[in-house]
Amino acid sequence: MIRVDGGLTLIGPTTNVCVDCAENARLATARAPRQNLRLKGLIAPAFQPLVAALQGQERDTVIAIRTDLGLVSTHRITPGNCCSPEPVSHKDTSTPAGELRTPNDKTTVDGLKDAVVDFRHGPVTALFRTGNLPLATVTAELDSHTAGYGRTTSFEEAERVAIFEAIERLNGMRPRVPSTLEASFAELGPDQALDPERLGLNDFGNTYHPDLRIRWTPGWSYTRRKPIQVPEQVAYWGAHTPPEQRFLHETSNGCGLGNSLTEAVLHGLFEVAERDAFLMAWYAQTPLRKIKLPNEPLLHHLTDRLAELGYELLFLDATNDLGIPAVLSLARARRSDLPQAFFAAGASPDPTKAMRSAAVEVAVDVEAFADRARENPENYQRERLLSLLHDPTQVRSMDDHVAVNTLPEAKTRYASLVSDEPPQALNNQPRHTDLKELLDHYTEDLKAKGLELIAVDQSDPHTANTLGLHSAKVIVPGTLPMTFGHLHRRTRGLPRLDLQAGHPHPFP
Repeated sequence: MIRVDGGLTLIGPTTNVCVDCAENARLATARAPRQNLRLKGLIAPAFQPLVAALQGQERDTVIAIRTDLGLVSTHRITPGNCCSPEPVSHKDTSTPAGELRTPNDKTTVDGLKDAVVDFRHGPVTALFRTGNLPLATVTAELDSHTAGYGRTTSFEEAERVAIFEAIERLNGMRPRVPSTLEASFAELGPDQALDPERLGLNDFGNTYHPDLRIRWTPGWSYTRRKPIQVPEQVAYWGAHTPPEQRFLHETSNGCGLGNSLTEAVLHGLFEVAERDAFLMAWYAQTPLRKIKLPNEPLLHHLTDRLAELGYELLFLDATNDLGIPAVLSLARARRSDLPQAFFAAGASPDPTKAMRSAAVEVAVDVEAFADRARENPENYQRERLLSLLHDPTQVRSMDDHVAVNTLPEAKTRYASLVSDEPPQALNNQPRHTDLKELLDHYTEDLKAKGLELIAVDQSDPHTANTLGLHSAKVIVPGTLPMTFGHLHRRTRGLPRLDLQAGHPHPFP
C-alpha cells in the first residue's frame, strides 16, 4: 500500500497491522485531524525505482521516503483496535520474598524502545535527557502535553522508567473502544454500578445527581468479587466525556503498571494510599512523626545534595488507617531567600522504597523549580503568587499548587505537620512470596475498614502480549483522590474527612 502526503511517500504495512492503524498513529503523533483529510502528492521521478523495489515486501512496518530531503526511514507500527489483537495472556504472580515486581525479560531498555518509541508513529515520540538535576532524569514524550518521567541513578534505567510511565499514562488516558453503556446511576443501582457520590465531589460547578445519564465502563470489585460498572470519566482521566455528563475532573491518580494485572492493581493501590495519606494529613493538619534516616545510600546522597542547596530534608510518617506505609517528604529551606518548602510522598509495603520515592520526587522538584521559574518568570512573580495565596480559586495548575506554598507567608499552612516527637524507624510489613496473596491481604484489610477495592483493566492487548505489561486504574471509594486546581478538590461526602475546607495542597 503506497500513500503520498506532499513530499512524504509511505509504503506499507502489509502484514499483522492495517493501513488505518498506521495512519491513525502517524496523524496522532503529528497532531493532525484524521477526519476530512485527503492525502495528495506525486512520487518524484527520481524515487520511483526505489518505491517500486520496496513495494510489496511483506512487513508490519512502514517505510517512509522524504522525497524532498532524500531520506529513508523504517517505522514499526503498533496494532490498533481494528486489527483485533489476541486476548491478553496472564502471568504468574509469585516473587522472591518481599519483592513487588515479577521478572520480565521483555522490558529491557532496547526492547521497550523498539516496541514503543518512534518519532513518526509513536506512541512515544522522543526521549529527552536532563543532566543538571540530582538524578538522571528522562522525559518520554507522548505529545506536547503528556509524558512519562524517569528519575534514577543512571540514564539507562531512567529511560526504562520513563517509558513505563508513558505506557501507563497512554493506557489510562482514554478507552481504546468508547463505552456503549449510557445510563444513570438511578437506573443501574448500587449492585451493578459504583455510586459516584462515594468518590468525593466538589462544591463548585458540580452537576451530579443520581438521574444524570453518563457513560460507564466495566470494572471489577475485588472486595465483592464481581463485575461493577465504573463512570468512564473516572476510569480514564482523559476520556472524551460530553460536557453535559462531566461532574468531576479526574487525574491519573490510582493508575498502575505491572508485569501482570495483579501487579498493576497493587501498584495502583499504593498510589491511592500515597495520595490519600498526603491529602488526609494536609487537610486535617495532622502532626506527623519524623522518620529516622535508614542506611540507604540514595537517601543520604539526596539529603546531602539538598543540604548543599540550603534545604533540610525531612521524612514524615503519614501512614493512616489504610495500613500501607506512607511517607511525606518535606524539603524545608534554611535560608529566607529560597523558596521555602517543597513536598512529595511515597507509599509501599517496604518503607525504605516509600522513602526513596518521596525523596527522589522532592529533590528533583527543588532543582527543577528554578528551571521552570527561569522559563516562565511571569508565573512565579511574587505578586502573582501572593494573589494565589489570598484567593485559592486562582490555583488552577499543578505548578500553582507547588509555587504558592513556597512563599514565606504560606508557612502557617504546614507548621503543624511536623510533630515534636522524636524520630523513629518505620517497620516493614510481613514479607510475601506471591503478589496475589498480598493483594488479597489488602483487599480484606480494606473491607474490614468498610472500604471497597475496585479496578478497571486498562491493559492494551498488544502491549500486554508483546511486552508483558498490564495497566489498571484503582479506585477505593472513600479515599481522598489527588486533584489539581483548588476548585476541583473532591472532599465532599467522604466520611474519613471531617472538614470540607483547607488550603490548596502543595503536591507536585
